[in-house]
Amino acid sequence: MQNKKNRLNIERAIAESLRRQEDQRKEYRIFGRLFYLHKPFITALDVQAVIDDIESTIPQHLFDEVDQIMIGDFEFLQDKAREAEFKDGAIYITNQIGSEKDLAENIIHELSHSIEIKYGHLIYGDMSLRSEFLGKRSRLKSILDSNGWETSEEEFNETEYSEEFDSFLYEEIGYIELGAYISGLFVSPYAVTSLAEYWAVGFEDYFIGDREYVRKISPQLFSKIEGVLFYDI
Repeated sequence: MQNKKNRLNIERAIAESLRRQEDQRKEYRIFGRLFYLHKPFITALDVQAVIDDIESTIPQHLFDEVDQIMIGDFEFLQDKAREAEFKDGAIYITNQIGSEKDLAENIIHELSHSIEIKYGHLIYGDMSLRSEFLGKRSRLKSILDSNGWETSEEEFNETEYSEEFDSFLYEEIGYIELGAYISGLFVSPYAVTSLAEYWAVGFEDYFIGDREYVRKISPQLFSKIEGVLFYDI
């Protein structure tokens, strides 16, 4: 009986030690690349589960431009009021993320921007994605005009991101109201802001949103996503 009790105590001690090690863990790997927590998340997240899901969902070749993923309290993200950004071969994500779903969304969204480096010719080369995007922008402009919003032809014909235009969408119209206007055109309000975000939001939704809806309303975007998805097969 005493031996059994001692064995149970040892097993509990080992389990507690492993739990503490996991709580303090800072370094992970995603497709062999470093995934490092400079600062822990404000909420306990199952990072390994997110990594496992991504590795089982997204082809490894799409991570070719990503050297590492860094989690922390980064000033440049705070300055831009962003949760994540891809730059210089790394995906930087704020430690303020509150759920595994948010973490996965940010990784996949920024991954899509890294993919533009290697596969930009496939995504944008034939101009079909640009035409689809601007066609949707034109229809949205008509909808906004008919609902009393004063819009600019020049802004709606611009494909690059503009803080002023984003502010018009987010602060003046508001993403909630804009969401009603974009139904059947864009998968989310943020996809309206630029051609690059149209690509990124669609890519994100393809993997962790409504893939069939992406195919239905944005056939060129859907085709481009599958083009890079199966490019190295």
